[in-house]
Amino acid sequence: MRKIITTKYLVLIMALLFVNNIQAQTTDTITMDEILVTAKSSKHIIKSNINGKVLQIENPHDGGAMFKNQVGFSIEKRGNYGMEPVLRGFKYSQLNVQFDGGVHSANACPNRMDPAISQMSPEEVEKIEVIKGPYVVRFGPVFGGIVNIVSKRPSRENGKLVSGSIDAGYQSNGGNYYGNLFTQIVSKKFDFSLNAGYKDFGNYESGDGEEIPSSFTRWGYTLKGGANIKDNQRLQITFRQSQAKDVLYAGLPMDGDFDKSSIVSLDYGATNISKTIAHIKVKAYGSFVTHEMSTKRRPSWKLTEAVSPVETQVFGGRTEFGLNTGSKNIIYAGVDYKQIAKQGQRNRLVKINGCTGDTLPQPKEFADKIWQDTKKDDIGFFFENKYQINGSLVWLAAIRADYVSYAINDPAEDFKEYYGGEIQPDSRIAPIITTNLTWYLDNDLNIQWAAAMATRTPDISELFVNHFGIGMDAYEYLGNPNLKSETNYQTDIKVEKHWKNITVFGDIFYSYLNNYITAKLDTTIAKKFMPCMPPKGTKVFTNVEKAFMTGFEAGIDINFLKNFTYSLGAAYTYAQNTTWDEPLSEIPPFTINTYLAYKTNKIDTRLHARIVSEQNRVSPSFNESTTPGFTVMDYYLVYSPWKFLDVNFAITNIFDANYVEHLSRAYKNQGPNTGSLYFEPGRSFNIGARFKF
Repeated sequence: MRKIITTKYLVLIMALLFVNNIQAQTTDTITMDEILVTAKSSKHIIKSNINGKVLQIENPHDGGAMFKNQVGFSIEKRGNYGMEPVLRGFKYSQLNVQFDGGVHSANACPNRMDPAISQMSPEEVEKIEVIKGPYVVRFGPVFGGIVNIVSKRPSRENGKLVSGSIDAGYQSNGGNYYGNLFTQIVSKKFDFSLNAGYKDFGNYESGDGEEIPSSFTRWGYTLKGGANIKDNQRLQITFRQSQAKDVLYAGLPMDGDFDKSSIVSLDYGATNISKTIAHIKVKAYGSFVTHEMSTKRRPSWKLTEAVSPVETQVFGGRTEFGLNTGSKNIIYAGVDYKQIAKQGQRNRLVKINGCTGDTLPQPKEFADKIWQDTKKDDIGFFFENKYQINGSLVWLAAIRADYVSYAINDPAEDFKEYYGGEIQPDSRIAPIITTNLTWYLDNDLNIQWAAAMATRTPDISELFVNHFGIGMDAYEYLGNPNLKSETNYQTDIKVEKHWKNITVFGDIFYSYLNNYITAKLDTTIAKKFMPCMPPKGTKVFTNVEKAFMTGFEAGIDINFLKNFTYSLGAAYTYAQNTTWDEPLSEIPPFTINTYLAYKTNKIDTRLHARIVSEQNRVSPSFNESTTPGFTVMDYYLVYSPWKFLDVNFAITNIFDANYVEHLSRAYKNQGPNTGSLYFEPGRSFNIGARFKF
């Protein structure tokens, strides 16, 4: 950290935190964690919320698992911990995943055992805000969509100074235990909250009774404190820390010994400063992740002891001004900054020659440079204008420009040699331009058309990984410092119609992708490690000149017989690599989510089904395999006999289906036709309780 936190970062943070003294004029509540301001001119029907109450009844155990039953989403799973959301086929850095309106983290593990979303526990989530598409520029670069996870905020309940809840539960498939504590102290001027949780999960069994290595232990806590300086000013600090250990990954060649993260953020907000200045919001944050993975639990440990200690740091912040330039117009303008720095190596002690089987007379030590001490700096400027043309029509136009630069401070000699010494990527400017029109018609019919051009700069893995197995296969991957930025020309048309007891919606999108980044198998480049073993060749990151994605989300909600709700939603993405005349890789199949719910003051219950078709549109260049379709059903119940007690009961995978998700694959340690499927959990009986005080 001493190497990272230099004078320039201290100056940056001080600059972000500097705000002139502001005089209070109103008593409006300041909300700093949401990505959209609550006002009619800010409505955004392409934006959708995942309510914390829904998460409470489904009780997902992992950050990525929160998206499993959401229309338009799939999840990518390497283990039962550290899953990641995939939206319409966009994933990883194509999605802007953040906490509380602008806090970012990054994976230290090259295999993404520790994605940013794993740093937050589902139990502390208030809601999740999603914007499908690159249609908002105010919260960092966005390519395929924004996922903003809003954590619980201190809020006075029933006039209590102190309140909270205690959760505990058990899940039969895996013998899983969990517990969580939330408590808060809320006064008029000051507030404080603590959320702390613990999970101990074992290996689960698939629908056919096969034991899947999936155990992990995780604990974490979040402290949040705030001060209402004046009626229109608030200062808030958040400190989040978590640790996972002994994590087994059936989808990767190594397991996680431990993953430790600390995230701190400081927010300042002021509203209604003058007739012109609607608000000022300032945020500064730092994220620190230390990770270690190894082959200690794998048979290969007898041949080679491999341990990889790695680290990553993210520093950043943002300042935004909201300006009233007329009774029907508001402008948002500001600047944000983010730096990602990664270090670490893989230490190998080779005891047996893996090609010949001969025991070495003296074990040999090797240090493989994983991250090559790399950095990515991004400073962005944004401008967004929202104009209410009339009582039913709102127009948004926005522009953003990011200046992105890279550094590689400790390159491997063979990496330099392969690229002829030219391994420093050029700095570049990444623009985003977007506009949308939203009609709010009197008959509760809402229509929105949105269009955008967005640019994504390559991430550190795509540029600098050096013959390392970062995919869910046995191939080595080679970064490409000559990668171009990829561009997304996207448009959405969404329609919502509300009746008294019925709501329907439909969203059709088309995305034309230029210089799309993917990994292509090159059989002319030999593996660096264990070249005698299959599969042959290396996957090299490269640009695809032309590709496209198109698809839809559609759904209907029906309320009937006072307490019943029926919901049906479907999503599909068709993606094609036009240049190579083949499908794009790792695209989720057609999926239907449907449920029947019954809710009263004491009972909240639902029967949920997810119906997924087979995926036979796969990429030959990526060496991707097809997967069969499946149907899985779950039953959830929350019973509240008294105000202070909720009892949770669930049966997941009721019919014990033996199924696999297309984006979740077992590690292939041989050739392209010898990999096994990564089966999901079979039936599980879950019981829990929440005590509220």
